[in-house]
Amino acid sequence: MKPVVTRRMYRRVSTEYPSCYLLGQVLRQSIIRDISLNGVRIQSLSDLPRNPLVMIRLWLPDQQDSLDIDQAIVRWVRGQEFGVQFVSLSNEADFRLAAHIERVLEQQPVTAAV
Repeated sequence: MKPVVTRRMYRRVSTEYPSCYLLGQVLRQSIIRDISLNGVRIQSLSDLPRNPLVMIRLWLPDQQDSLDIDQAIVRWVRGQEFGVQFVSLSNEADFRLAAHIERVLEQQPVTAAV
């Protein structure tokens, strides 16, 4: 059996976090469906972005303040979902995101390798 090969640099965590994204001058509500240190998969009922750059605000369940991604590039759009790669975020946002993902991964059960 061949090992699974992935191009992802960071491990993704399944989520359902409230979020919104700024597209031009319009703020759209959305849900973060998975997250990593490098990007997110977003579900939106609004029109999906045609502009490749968006600003994202999300709310992590273990943190009081929202977390802002200053700039992200849309990499793909499928149906009501799109994937973005982070381009610019503050050091504070990067630290908070990394700490959150680490806590989530620590809570996941460990599975034995086959």
